[in-house]
Amino acid sequence: MMKVLLADDEYLIREGLQSAIDWKAHGMEIVGAAEDGEQALELFRQRRPDLIITDICMPFLDGLQLAEAVLREDAGTRVILLTCYDEFEYAKQAVKIGVLDYVLKPIDLGYMDQMLGGIAEKFRAEQARTQQAERQRLFSEVLHRQKGLEDGAERQRCAGLCGREQYACMIVGILGYRLAKDTFEEAELQEYFQQFAGLVRSCAGETEFFEPSAGEGRVTMVLAGDSAQQAASRMQEICAAMRRDEALTNEYPFLCATDGVAEGLEKLQTAYAHCQAVMRYDYLSDETTVLDYALLRRKTQEDNGRVAADIANFASCVRTFDRGLIERSMGGITQTIRESGRYSTMYGQMFVAAAYSQLIGALEEFDIRIEEVFADPAEEYRKVIVAGSLQKQIDGLGRMLGAVCDYVQGQKGSAHRTLVEAARQYIDAHYAENTISLQSVAAEVHMSACYFSILFKQESGRSFISYLTELRMERAKHLLRRTDLKAYEIAGAVGYDNPTYFSTLFKKHTDLSPKEYRQQFIEKAEE
Repeated sequence: MMKVLLADDEYLIREGLQSAIDWKAHGMEIVGAAEDGEQALELFRQRRPDLIITDICMPFLDGLQLAEAVLREDAGTRVILLTCYDEFEYAKQAVKIGVLDYVLKPIDLGYMDQMLGGIAEKFRAEQARTQQAERQRLFSEVLHRQKGLEDGAERQRCAGLCGREQYACMIVGILGYRLAKDTFEEAELQEYFQQFAGLVRSCAGETEFFEPSAGEGRVTMVLAGDSAQQAASRMQEICAAMRRDEALTNEYPFLCATDGVAEGLEKLQTAYAHCQAVMRYDYLSDETTVLDYALLRRKTQEDNGRVAADIANFASCVRTFDRGLIERSMGGITQTIRESGRYSTMYGQMFVAAAYSQLIGALEEFDIRIEEVFADPAEEYRKVIVAGSLQKQIDGLGRMLGAVCDYVQGQKGSAHRTLVEAARQYIDAHYAENTISLQSVAAEVHMSACYFSILFKQESGRSFISYLTELRMERAKHLLRRTDLKAYEIAGAVGYDNPTYFSTLFKKHTDLSPKEYRQQFIEKAEE
């Protein structure tokens, strides 16, 4: 309820306002009525009303002085002045110091009622925003363990603010975001991430908590339900919506980490930690993946192919010829090998052989021979293989890769342009196939989808999906002008199974429906 304090030295006006207006209907309650300014100020300090309605002319402390004192102590308090016509200039001055509004006497109760309705509506909206901001802050503190929940009273207070007891936590992160950070300028990276976060928010709709983190390329969400089933169902709906969103899956292949429904804030902390653990395995995925913590645990316990997955991730890193990225990838592989129990020179030789093979393949993609980098590549390779320990093998491989990176850096730009041009030619030839995708084109030029997406945008100035859509729309316009094909036939001819989706995209691209576009062209031809 919105608390209201009345202040007027005329008894009839105080009583009249209390009885003539349906305060409860506006979600308001009278918490005090004062007959002078000093009494009103004392009541304000005791009861902290949200709204004060006061006469200007009162003994001891007039309405202007009262308003100034109140707003000095609490600028958020709303003050309305009651004023006679000859005090009108004072009322206008009061607005300048922060008074919300003024009402001329004799009071028009209809106008007063309307004004109070507007004030109450704004108050409720502000309360909702404030409460939402407080919930966001609280959830952030709980998830990041900045707030302890050991104290029962504090735990109860937090639970009351959060509203419900059943929570589902999700983290959605852009795959290959480390590559994006190494490729984009800061402003470009911010825009890249904001578009991703916006798409995720559109799919998620209303959530209890939504926290984008541009530094990590991730969005954390908390969903609440009256029951565990309701919270789980909401999480599944969001996962399905994100998978259906073509812009999201084509432009921002992502890993969505989930965990079971948590009962209470303490278990929510655990669920968030589990989701973070899942995100540490983002290198295992190259395409959009939803991975639950329980499933990940089963996979890691049952799957002995972790190192093979690391090497696959390493292959993508090699194609960047980025020293820092390759070093980090090798560090992760070393740790995985330690944890897998394969920490031996024999296994190291297998790993080095696989890595060397990936290196040769990456150089060939850029039309570079290993002999251009090393006078005797076989001898360099032999030195690494015969090193006395796995760590020495990895260190030697790192030095070898560093030399390759230094050599390739000068030629990388033109090599990248060659790959993107090859991709463009493939798209131009296959745009009408409804199976064409970011992943299929990346595979055609032997690159990971994540890195290809970034590289294509960097070299061509637009995203893969934007390029493909524009190409299809231009072809569709040509067919509308030059043929009698139906719109659904044209949709199929340019790669769209769904004619409705095609028409939507066409109108978004041209501001006209296919039918309107064709008619416009016919009319111009007849002129």
